[in-house]
Amino acid sequence: MNTEMMHLLIVDDESSICELLAQYLRKKAYSVSTAASGEEGLEFVRSNRVDLIISDIKMPGMSGVVFLKNVKELYPSIPVFLTTGFPTLDTAIEALKLGAYDYLTKPFHLEEISEKVKRALVNRKLEEDNVIFSKLVSLHEITKVLSSTLDILELHSKFLNFSTKLVKADGGALMLIDQNGKLGITDVSGKNYNREYFLKKTFLLSSRFVARKGEPILLEQGTSDLPDDILPVPSDIQSYISFPLKTPSATLGVLHLIRRIGHDSFTDLDLEITNVLTSQASISIENVRLYSNIRDNYLKTIRAFALAVEAKDQYTHGHSENVMKYTMMLAKHLGLPDHELEQVKYAGLLHDIGKIGISENILNKATRLTPQEFNEIRRHPELGANIIADVPFLKSLVPLVLHHHEFFSGVGYPAGINGEEIPFGARILSVADAYEAMTSNRPYRKALSEEIACDILKKERGHQFDPHIVDAFLDILNMSHI
Repeated sequence: MNTEMMHLLIVDDESSICELLAQYLRKKAYSVSTAASGEEGLEFVRSNRVDLIISDIKMPGMSGVVFLKNVKELYPSIPVFLTTGFPTLDTAIEALKLGAYDYLTKPFHLEEISEKVKRALVNRKLEEDNVIFSKLVSLHEITKVLSSTLDILELHSKFLNFSTKLVKADGGALMLIDQNGKLGITDVSGKNYNREYFLKKTFLLSSRFVARKGEPILLEQGTSDLPDDILPVPSDIQSYISFPLKTPSATLGVLHLIRRIGHDSFTDLDLEITNVLTSQASISIENVRLYSNIRDNYLKTIRAFALAVEAKDQYTHGHSENVMKYTMMLAKHLGLPDHELEQVKYAGLLHDIGKIGISENILNKATRLTPQEFNEIRRHPELGANIIADVPFLKSLVPLVLHHHEFFSGVGYPAGINGEEIPFGARILSVADAYEAMTSNRPYRKALSEEIACDILKKERGHQFDPHIVDAFLDILNMSHI
């Protein structure tokens, strides 16, 4: 341990004692300051870094016990020794309960004080190292969470919450740059800190400065040497960090973290931790944005496929969109996880994609189909499965598209499988598809009423359709009209 880097404070109304201890500890290579009262000592601690305090108990004005209590409320990690020439057991117990590191009696044994001071500082260093290690472990876990989060709003919220907790900030705000190059507040955290608070000119100017420079700033109450265009720290804040979120290709935004007046200022360690966290968050945000763009293009591709099919059949315009709506309602009601919800959603849009290979004369025929024509129609699940099988982001939909015309009893097509053999998503799709078809106009009949369509679902429960899914669909209809 480098003692020259350690700053000690001695608080005692007897100047001779202060000077004696100060001279001795300076010979041990410590940096030492003195204060003649509890009030003076507290003021010194608020504006200077102090690693250890030795304070008398009996002083005019603020006593050593009250001084200890105030120090521990502000800076709980600073070890404090209390001294007295009139020791009592009750006083010693009270001091230790309030957080005193040790209790010293006058007259002093200077070598004993030196050893106790050394031991206290070593223990503090070990505690700080444990905190650092704990934060490093937390950082590792947090970065795994951020890298696996694919919802952009959830990612913003998690990142801001993790940041404030990890450096023990009282509040924070995440500002991101939009497509027009403007910074806007995406999320805020902390009791009593809302969006309006972070719209103060102080934060707007520091945001622009940090985004432009690409470098963080760490400011404290009373800082006078400020960069251009930066305002002094607001009176209710002890310290704040403004940190850029950036990737090799762009600056994405700015993270603000604040500690209110009366709390410790942020340290260089806090800055390093924030650096690691913002670096990971920046990568995650950029990845999620790319993922969202891919998903958007994915959905546009699927809708284009669906529209291509419906363009051949004037009577089925909007059919796939409606089936998608019903499958989503059913899937949510049945409690499917998010990745399966997405599958049934897109399968609803694409379930009839195979009809693109069926003759328009058959699709639009106003009279009953011949057996040969019906067999041609029955090919559309296999045609659809073949169309999407070679498209990587559609491959997981193949079983749903292929089997959405299977019957629960096993007499459906194309494979004739039954019951649990039919993929669950395909069973959901079967009910949604049938209901939408029955309640829509077709070239060979008018749309059936909801009541008649429900009666048919009930009649086919256990034969064409999975009974559990029919019951769930009827429950949805009873709760609200689709």
